[in-house]
Parts: sequence; structure tokens; C-alpha cells
Amino acid sequence: MKHRIVKKSLIGILFSTSLFWMNATTAQSQSMPVEQNIDSTKIVPRAPIKYQHFGDEKRMRRIPGGVRDHCLRGIDKNHLTVLVPENNPVLTTVERPKLFFYLPKTAKTSVKGFELILHNADEKVIYQQKYKANQQPGIFSLDLPADKNQRFLELGQEYNWYLIVICNRKDKSFDQTVAGTVKQIVPDKKLTSKLKKASPRERAALYAANGIWYDSLTILAQLRRQRPNDIALQTDWQSILESVKLENISSELLLGELETE
Repeated sequence: MKHRIVKKSLIGILFSTSLFWMNATTAQSQSMPVEQNIDSTKIVPRAPIKYQHFGDEKRMRRIPGGVRDHCLRGIDKNHLTVLVPENNPVLTTVERPKLFFYLPKTAKTSVKGFELILHNADEKVIYQQKYKANQQPGIFSLDLPADKNQRFLELGQEYNWYLIVICNRKDKSFDQTVAGTVKQIVPDKKLTSKLKKASPRERAALYAANGIWYDSLTILAQLRRQRPNDIALQTDWQSILESVKLENISSELLLGELETE
């Protein structure tokens, strides 16, 4: 995934950003079947959780591009980062996955707010929501909306999402954007059977070993919030982020959800 500084208009934001970080990835991508049949990785009991990628080799950039000063330039080596693997597709088994981002520590923070935008297979905006500013550095998450009367993600389709960090409400060129993809699949019967019998921590390990990123990270985040002093869970969290080359933020504070405006 690649990113650019946000331009003057929303259309400019989405068009230039997608050109920068997507290597001709299409929303119709069918690199993996709807029913995923890759349950070939054995889980080693009590071993730290690691993510195993299955899919194409399309690389993504997980931090914003651009050189202008902005409100989230970290004072150390870390920058605004989206917590996803480097390669597509990024999978989930749920219709409304949770998205995770890292906000860096800054010398002078002036974030005005956030905005999340989701595109469907036809590049149509199907969700757009603004969130309140959060000045605390660390890892936070966003829940996609719940609507029992309307289907959100279609099985097997790849969607593009964009998180815009609003730095200046009068000049959008100062804003920062990180982006990612999400694709909902159905686990095969063998994996589904294992998941039904597994503990929450075992489910996180199974999802990670079968390339289902969003579900694994969400479970681990929930467990860590419930048991913040659990050394084994801290090791799992560090291990799964290291397995996708995000070890530089693995020790950062895990925060809660952003609030909508």
C-alpha cells in the first residue's frame, strides 16, 4: 500500500493515493477463492503467534508519503502507520472487521480529527465517517458500522479503505492518509471445525497461521485489553507484529476506539 499527502479535494485524495500505493490492485481481485482452503499450517502449542501470508506478492506501503510538515510527524523513527501485512490480499471472515492504526508521539500535536472512507468493488464510496481528534500517541482501532438490514462487505470482493488524519481544516494538503484493503472470505470446513473448539487465544493463532489477519489481530487486542499484565499475550502481540515487519511499534501503547463526531 502506498500513500500520499491529501490534495485539495476528496476526489484528488482518493485518486492520487490509490495510484501511489496500489500496484494496479483491482477490487475484483480473485487471487483467492471465497472459501479459503489453506489449512495446512500446524499450530505449535504455546509457541508465539505468527502471521502466515497466502496470496499474491503485491507490496503495499503502510506509512504516508510526502515531505511537507504536518501534524503527525514523529519525533523519533516511528510515523503514522497502518497495522496490516505488506502483501495483498488482507483477509477477514467477518463482514465488519476492526481496523488498527498507530499514531506517533509528536513534538507538537495539532490533529483536528479523522475521517474513514471505504470504497467497494466499483470504486463507489459505501461508507464515510468522521471521528474526534485523539492527541494521545499509541495504537487505536476503528469499528466499521453495524447495520443488520444492509450487507456491508460482499464475499470474495476486495475493498479499499482510507484513513485521513485532518491536520488543517482550511488546507487539505497538510492532511495525512494511510490506506489498506480488506477481503471477506469463508474458512473451509476443516478450519471452521477447529475454530469452534478453540479458546480465544487458539483462534487468534489459527487465524494468523491461515493468513486471516484482521480476525487474529482483533482477538489478540481484545485479550490484551482484558489481561494487560499477561506476559504470554504480550509476547504473542510482539510476535505477530514482528512477523509482518512492524516490530518498531510492537511495544507501543494499545489504546481503545476513536469516537465518531
